[in-house]
Amino acid sequence: MEIELLEDFLALSSTRVFAKAAEVRNISQSAFTRRIKNLEFWIGTPLFDRSVHPVALTEAGESFKSTAYDIIRAMEDARQEAKGIAKRSDEVLEFHALHSLAISFFPQWLVQLEKMIGPVRCRVTAEDFSGCIEAVVSGSSDFVLSFHHPAVPSFLESKQHPYVTIETDTLIAVSAADRNGLPYFTLDGDGPVPFLRHPADSFMGRTTQMILERDDTAFEVDFRYENSIAEAVKAACLQGLGVCWMPKLAVNQELADGRLVKVSDERREASVSIRLHRTEETARPAVEQFWSLCTSLAK
Repeated sequence: MEIELLEDFLALSSTRVFAKAAEVRNISQSAFTRRIKNLEFWIGTPLFDRSVHPVALTEAGESFKSTAYDIIRAMEDARQEAKGIAKRSDEVLEFHALHSLAISFFPQWLVQLEKMIGPVRCRVTAEDFSGCIEAVVSGSSDFVLSFHHPAVPSFLESKQHPYVTIETDTLIAVSAADRNGLPYFTLDGDGPVPFLRHPADSFMGRTTQMILERDDTAFEVDFRYENSIAEAVKAACLQGLGVCWMPKLAVNQELADGRLVKVSDERREASVSIRLHRTEETARPAVEQFWSLCTSLAK
């Protein structure tokens, strides 16, 4: 049954005259009459008493009237809800970000942006380096947040995936602190340094390896622990299991409250940039507006 038949029925139940109801429904009287007959055939009983003028609702028609109102109201409510969901979905910005950026950088960055443009609806998916590359290449995400270092090239470095640099950071070595605020481990002590590492194919794993292979940073490390999630590596470091390299933005709080101590100098660190990538194709207005703002604030 089509919803228009219910609207026809309610129009006739209101006007009680076929000609007036047909005019309200903006169709010919003959077509309107056929539609009312089709509805009555579908219901299985007459809904109008045509022996009187103006027509009157039968007992079945009176009973069906409230049902028709309820069905139309429910359909309209469902339509408005669906439109609202679609509108909200269109305004939601999809982000993929490296785990460390999703946790330690994105929230504070978003707060700063919202001070300028108001609330931003967004959905953030934390991924590893390869997952972020896949997200922007496949177009499954509006934006991708990742680190960059010239010595660690990635597939994102192409004209098809424009970017803006939104922040800079430094990869530093840290150790848990003892009660006196001194590091449990240093890079210049005797013997190998207990090493908590990121996977070799991750951005931080590759950048850390680059630091370790520098001629002027020669020291021996002893592998103890590996995790693909940077925050898990930091957690192991906080437990005193060894030294790890982390983005400074990801450990600022722990450095400030004395739970971690920086044990590297400039020779054993790496400056990195935080980039916001997108696809080259024109996207939804909300995406273009957000990109325009980030471009204007690029560092």
